[in-house]
Amino acid sequence: MDQAISPLTPPHVAPIAPRGRLGFLAAALRNPLLTIPPAAYEEDVVPRLERQRLWITEPSLIRKVLLEERDKYQKLTQIKLLSPLTGKGILTSEGADWKWQRQASAPMFKPQDLLAFVPAFVRAAEDVVARWRASPGGSIHPIDEDMTRATFDVIAATLLPSPDAAFAGDIQGGVRQLQRSGAWDILYVSMGFPGWLPRPGMFRSARAVRRLRERVLGVVRDRQAAREAGHVVDDLLDRLIAARDPETGRSMDDGQLVDNLITFYLAGHETTAKALTWTLYLLARSPEWSAKLEEEIARVAGNDPIEAGHLDRLVLTQQVVKESMRLYPPVPIMTRQVVSETSLAGHTLAVGTSVMMSIYAIQRHAKRWPRPHEFDPSRFSPANEAKIPRYQYMPFGAGPRICIGMPFAMLEATAILASLVQRARFGFAGDEHPVPVARVTMTPRGGMPLAVTMRA
Repeated sequence: MDQAISPLTPPHVAPIAPRGRLGFLAAALRNPLLTIPPAAYEEDVVPRLERQRLWITEPSLIRKVLLEERDKYQKLTQIKLLSPLTGKGILTSEGADWKWQRQASAPMFKPQDLLAFVPAFVRAAEDVVARWRASPGGSIHPIDEDMTRATFDVIAATLLPSPDAAFAGDIQGGVRQLQRSGAWDILYVSMGFPGWLPRPGMFRSARAVRRLRERVLGVVRDRQAAREAGHVVDDLLDRLIAARDPETGRSMDDGQLVDNLITFYLAGHETTAKALTWTLYLLARSPEWSAKLEEEIARVAGNDPIEAGHLDRLVLTQQVVKESMRLYPPVPIMTRQVVSETSLAGHTLAVGTSVMMSIYAIQRHAKRWPRPHEFDPSRFSPANEAKIPRYQYMPFGAGPRICIGMPFAMLEATAILASLVQRARFGFAGDEHPVPVARVTMTPRGGMPLAVTMRA
């Protein structure tokens, strides 16, 4: 770490060992991160085969599961958790269904084309700054909500435009309802309970899902009508409507279009919003790194709006984002289920065994990261980053199913963060520092109130 910078150890979840089934259930409801075995932060393999679970953290083992022997493992638990909302879209399908949907979406994420979206990223940040300036309520703002709105505005202006001004509020309201019951949903799925078994929030969640899908179906049908009238827009929705499976020639029906739109609406903004929320919190806690970031942005862009040509030179800005996602990965836990008997790390795994890969623990592993709980963006300097094994740092996943939107998200986070730091400074304004909680995405318990002081 830079000797001029005071070390910062932000809040993290201390590992515990829940006792018995009731202890495990209580911990899972409170925060699924509490169910990660303490040994997962120190060992390569942590067997819990009596529970049909095997935790792995070693990069070569993760590579085997996600890449080399991926036909033996499927994401069945994730599909069960998310399919009521995302159906059989790109996130929750397997095999040939997944492959052709990914191929249909991929052209929208060519790195050379994504720079055209930078003005939209910057506008979203400037709109946040304008609301901060105009706020009659003082300088304390709910940064998690502000970042969610900003990243949704980006999606609505780039990949999935909708003319309906109320659409964003409807989507975000539905997501909040689903998050409120998320702990129970995660618990039931992870324990293998049947979906019909009653649980708190079950019916409210079902209503929220139904409303969300109806809202998105309306967008699909409006766009289909516009296409029939000769109005074609080259965005993700139009490309999905026009896509054909190269092997069968089939197109996506309305249900599949809704599945994929919801996937991109949620995955395309919720994860980036969480990454930016935690990043601004870390900068609020580290004035020295904030000052270094301000210096870089001033050197690269001066007081002018951030442009596409600036992004490659915002090296430290990207390092800060990457280190934030190491400490607080937007999706903190990933699993695969064994679909044909196999062996891994000397253990025979029966069909149905869950292979647990906690991104949160992997990226804080004592064996692989010096001072694993400290905030230190210098880990991702070009020289240092080149030494990090591919399957040791994976906030976007890894293997063939790595997040298709990773280049988009990194450009977006860099442009928005630079635009915000260019205009404002941040300080933590809560009574207690936020604890990270796994609710599908990494959420700060109690929200993220930051004091915002305008710079220019």
